[in-house]
Amino acid sequence: MRKGTKTFLIAIGVVVGILTLLVTAIGFKFKAEVNKMHPLETKEITSGVYAVNDGIVNMFLVKGKEGFIALDAGNKTENIQQEMKKLNIDPEKVTAVFLTHSDSDHVAAVAIFKNAKIYLPRKEEQMINGKTARFYVTRNKINFKYTPVDGDEIIKTAGLKIQGIETPGHTPGAMCYLVDNKFLFTGDSLSLQSGKVGLFSKFINMDNETQLKSLKNIASMKGINYILTAHHGFSDNYEKAFTDIK
Repeated sequence: MRKGTKTFLIAIGVVVGILTLLVTAIGFKFKAEVNKMHPLETKEITSGVYAVNDGIVNMFLVKGKEGFIALDAGNKTENIQQEMKKLNIDPEKVTAVFLTHSDSDHVAAVAIFKNAKIYLPRKEEQMINGKTARFYVTRNKINFKYTPVDGDEIIKTAGLKIQGIETPGHTPGAMCYLVDNKFLFTGDSLSLQSGKVGLFSKFINMDNETQLKSLKNIASMKGINYILTAHHGFSDNYEKAFTDIK
């Protein structure tokens, strides 16, 4: 073997080895962050509001006068179908799905909501059109039609009022949804630890500084009865939850 060829192969081997170590380290770190999450079991949280457990994540259902709306759509289709059966709720009675962002663990079961209109934050489109990478070089993908939602836009469906509130940071287009002025569904825009709001995983967030600004913007909202997160349960004390966000 020529010396130059041997040197080239050694260099390739070193690069492959470094990349393998990097991918392994990222995998371990991601798993460690997931282990910190504590989604709710599938149950009715309060009258007409339901958590659906999908292993590492919750999606939520809210009962309206004319069916249900869904907040996010879970990580695995089969899990969501199984858990909704426990609640005796037919997916075909869901008339709208409001996605907080485009990460795969929030959009997987969209297809089972056959009668639902799908909403996605307009500023999240950059995550699925190839403009913005999600995690280094990975990109989010969706395979369904959707209607864009703007910040502060109000949508009325199923006899419910839903307001989109832009909370970028986890992703550039991350959005919370305020339902009937009292239920705030946050997706991955924040965490709850011992009842206190904090940043979501700094490792998984795309921009921690921006997320903190988003939290400060919603900290002074009034009249909200419940904060419902995708990975960290819920709080029924809004003022106390935001005590440490200044």
